[in-house]
Amino acid sequence: MKLSEPRIAGLGFALSAILPLGVWFVLLSPDASSGMSFLQSAGAFLTHVVTDAEVSPTLRVHYILLAMLPALLLLQSVLTWRQASLAGPCRFWCIYLGWVATVMAIAILHWPSAVASALATYHAGKRSVA
Repeated sequence: MKLSEPRIAGLGFALSAILPLGVWFVLLSPDASSGMSFLQSAGAFLTHVVTDAEVSPTLRVHYILLAMLPALLLLQSVLTWRQASLAGPCRFWCIYLGWVATVMAIAILHWPSAVASALATYHAGKRSVA
């Protein structure tokens, strides 16, 4: 079974979305010595990032972009997969959102997601020759 280029792109965007979620899992999970549950640890971390005056605005922007990146990539994956089911070429927005997600991943220094997103964007823009 050969997948079309937009389907490969959709899978690539889905993979790109899973990678930052792993970072969030590590950030939000409690350490062994704290004795806190996962939800308590996640709440404490997010409260610290949002309300603590010692956290720099740059770090806050970093966490906001890290939260937006999986959502954007999942949206991109669904839209690209849907476009492939319509058997039409990938529209301009498909390639544009792919590059926005890639640049966002580079900006927060999440290189695995940036590389996967760039490859998915390439496959989304590639014309099928049959």
